[in-house]
Amino acid sequence: MILSAVQFRPQLATSMADVGNNYRQCEPLIHQVAQLGSQFIVFPELCFTGYSFLSRDEAARVCERQDGPTFRFMRGIALELKAYVCWGYVEADDSGLYNSATLVSPEGKILTSYRKVNLFGTDFLWATPGFDSAPVVETEFGATSIVVCRDLRNKIPQNIPRMASKSVPLFGTQKLDLVAASVNWGKGGYPANSWMDFVADNHCTLIIANRWGKEEGSNHYRQDFGQGGSIIIEPNWKCHTGGIDFANNCVVTANTEI
Repeated sequence: MILSAVQFRPQLATSMADVGNNYRQCEPLIHQVAQLGSQFIVFPELCFTGYSFLSRDEAARVCERQDGPTFRFMRGIALELKAYVCWGYVEADDSGLYNSATLVSPEGKILTSYRKVNLFGTDFLWATPGFDSAPVVETEFGATSIVVCRDLRNKIPQNIPRMASKSVPLFGTQKLDLVAASVNWGKGGYPANSWMDFVADNHCTLIIANRWGKEEGSNHYRQDFGQGGSIIIEPNWKCHTGGIDFANNCVVTANTEI
């Protein structure tokens, strides 16, 4: 099975036209995963909008419904490459804006979606936290699910009233074989301890698709995501880093059995 994590730095979007430009900037990486024959492809958190929104108004300029333009773009990739595809985006529905991720099948069907539970940094300025872990779905890779960035802490946060306990794992006792993680992890050790702990706790293969680089928002706000670092980690802690190019767009790929 060929798994791929796309490492990509978008330009911070202020309109859907900017989102479309980020699609185009990512096309060389999509061509690369096609050449690799990737069967499961993961893109970063907020992969075509950037991260540093300082208000709901800023995030709302690039939000979309679950079946919006980014879904249609990604669905096209899944259909063309006959691959599973996961990505992060700003989701809007009648209840609010969410830092979300979606997984589609090689047939272009939405298999599962997820709203980030453990908000971080500027998330708190615009995003409504999710309330549940993503459903675990059966794929040819086994029991499969998705998470967004800080949810790799593997805990239900204390701001969720129904489960205010640091001891409750995000997935409870559900069996997992493969988890796709769309992240904007920032600076720190590589691989992060939280990633390794998540793999150990859940006995699963973990695909980390990260971004990299500096981003400048409004009012001179600056955020530095460092040199990035995407990776694929097996349950025995074997780490696949083939293709990694720190501080650059790249594709990390592993050919492994799950």
